[in-house]
Amino acid sequence: MANEIGSTLLNSLTNSTFDIGNMSKALATAEVAGPKAILERNVEKVTTELDAFKYLQTNLEAFNSYVTDLSSPTLFSQKNASSSNDTLVSVSATNSAALSSYQIESRQLAQAHTMVANKGFTSPSDTLSTGTLTIDVGGQVSNIAVDASNNTLEGLQKVINNGDYGVTASIINNGGSYQMMFTSKESGAAGEATISGIADFDTNGFTTTSQAQDAVMVLNGVTVTNSTNTFDQVIDGVTFQLNSASVGTISTVSVGQDSQSVKDTITSFVDVYNQLDTILDELGKYDTSDLTKEELASDEYKYYGDLAGSSLLRSVKYQVRESMSGAISQLSGGSYQSLADIGINFTRDGALEVDSAKLDTALLTDMSALSTMFSKGGTSDDPLVNVLAGSDKTQTGDYALNITQLADRATVTGGAVAGLTTDEQVAGDRISDLTSALTIDASASFDLNVNGTVNTINLASVAQTYATKDEVATAIQGQIDAAFGAGVVAISYDSSQSRFELNAASGQGTVDIAATTGMSNQGFGSASYAGQQLLDLGATDATFNVKVDESTSSAVSITAGRYTMDELALTMASTINNNADVKASGAEVSVTHDGSAFTVTSTRFGGFSSVELTGFANFGAAGFTADVLDAGQNVDGTLTTASGSLNIGAYASTADGRQVKISDYAMIAGNEAEVRGLEFEVIGGTTGARGTISYSEGYASQLETTINDLFKADTGLLSTRMSNLNDRLDRYDEKTKDIDTRYEKLLAKYQMQFSMLQSLINSSEQTRNMLTATYSNNNNN
Repeated sequence: MANEIGSTLLNSLTNSTFDIGNMSKALATAEVAGPKAILERNVEKVTTELDAFKYLQTNLEAFNSYVTDLSSPTLFSQKNASSSNDTLVSVSATNSAALSSYQIESRQLAQAHTMVANKGFTSPSDTLSTGTLTIDVGGQVSNIAVDASNNTLEGLQKVINNGDYGVTASIINNGGSYQMMFTSKESGAAGEATISGIADFDTNGFTTTSQAQDAVMVLNGVTVTNSTNTFDQVIDGVTFQLNSASVGTISTVSVGQDSQSVKDTITSFVDVYNQLDTILDELGKYDTSDLTKEELASDEYKYYGDLAGSSLLRSVKYQVRESMSGAISQLSGGSYQSLADIGINFTRDGALEVDSAKLDTALLTDMSALSTMFSKGGTSDDPLVNVLAGSDKTQTGDYALNITQLADRATVTGGAVAGLTTDEQVAGDRISDLTSALTIDASASFDLNVNGTVNTINLASVAQTYATKDEVATAIQGQIDAAFGAGVVAISYDSSQSRFELNAASGQGTVDIAATTGMSNQGFGSASYAGQQLLDLGATDATFNVKVDESTSSAVSITAGRYTMDELALTMASTINNNADVKASGAEVSVTHDGSAFTVTSTRFGGFSSVELTGFANFGAAGFTADVLDAGQNVDGTLTTASGSLNIGAYASTADGRQVKISDYAMIAGNEAEVRGLEFEVIGGTTGARGTISYSEGYASQLETTINDLFKADTGLLSTRMSNLNDRLDRYDEKTKDIDTRYEKLLAKYQMQFSMLQSLINSSEQTRNMLTATYSNNNNN
């Protein structure tokens, strides 16, 4: 710098002029060069360290994503389900499913009812005869006025499809002949439809192209029916899907532990840990002599040795290793005591390795113990207390549970039913094959007992296939009347329940069936059927107001007529649950009876469970005259920790009062409660001491906590170090600005000084030139 300044000055003097810009820059630069060089070295050092820590952070966070998977209790409760014949039945399972195996026979697939009007029309705009079109779908009857505003194929189709009548209407072009086709919106036997009231349809009739029928499967010997081919409420957590039917073919369906997912997660964790361990080693390397110039210049080794000598790096490595090495008290007495017990070991150089055979044995032997070893979770020694979850604030330990109040549901019970007579109804089994139900077998007969009088009803004379179930009932009715006389017992088909029913007329007494033969098509497959007493609601529909849980109060009605108590319970539940306001709120009830009174119960547990039935009219026969209402209650009690006892009632769930979720801010005696974030449920049992809830943190969970703690905003080792480095860079940036400001000031000063010097030189030069000229003229004289 000195040589540069001297050279510039010499050149300037030789030429009798200064290079003011370059001279000023040279001097100003020289004056700030020392501090600036020191500052640049500091910035480079801090930037190198900060970039290395950012690189470490990225890799720790990537590693932590694998740790998080392994620390989740959900991983160890995952189930897989398989079928020996997916073309017949497939299966899926949730974590709540029990490990089991099932023998499935797929007998019949569900179908919606489809019927086509036999009369053809030349155009979709052709007119229909007017009248009242009656649509009956599973006992739900709707009437449509067909008049000049809609009496075309297109008009009727639009009215039906824009309304809620239980069917969809289509116009099909059958070789230039247009026909109306009606299809039930819902599949299953209860979706059977009948349509009448319009002469164009009544005269020519309908052809059933798809018979309404339930799906039927035999599960471990038990016949189960459903309106769809998806059986998702038969076994908790298991969904069976019938894909095709094959009577007599048995498929084996198995629900097992998803051990492969657990193994894959563990092995992936080990692989990524070893990659992280290599990165930690390379960041701390002092010696780079074993690397080529090309390697040192590559991105792969960009941060090689940048944290050499860092005590923080050593601390991170120690904490990660220690999280997988320390003892876990909850493992004592369990199947496994350490990672080595399941085949995961540290090698001499600090890497992890997996003994696959040993791990497989552990996966097959005790998945629960593996869950405790890796994840954060809890257990209870009371079978009716389930630990659901915890949070990062839940401390490990054992906590005594005492229950002072069990959760219950809102329940109301009517008075004793009135008007029960000795008249009875006999109902057959639910019919799944509705096509077979149309055929009366030549061997069909049964003994009918009406109030002690027994006659054999032989159906050989009416044996044939009929068009509808109502025609089947009419044929059987004729034989009953021949034996007992008209008006004694009536047989009908109940489409809402897909069964044939025999009802004694008022005052006739008891009804029983025995010695059934050849009647399985009509749902009488057993040898005998005992009658159930009938309840007569009278000739006027019953009405009342209903409010369930958080729904608004609204009116419902029960159709007048005679019911068995089972039928009325089913009808009440269906009517209440299908009420628009109840349905919109997500509420639901169940209705049961004990033979003398009906009970209505909300399906929701807890303080937000409520049932209110008010404003009864014409329902006294069912035992409901005065308003009835009830509210549920939440579980309550205490959970005792080292700090003291915590009342759990305040933390009961609003959705399910059996469940408790301790707040993250819960306090005991002025201290943060050890059980903050703990979630559990008490699904039954008794009040009093209910054992111990144990909460543990496995190796993966400990490791997850360790890594998360490194990056906590105010206390994390890495976060605070990186924050300090960023602060230093900010300070260096301010110093850089100060140096730049000083440089600008020096530059201005030197420019001013050299400008003044240049002026002096210029003045001297002018004087010299004047004197030279003067003396030259004198010499010439």
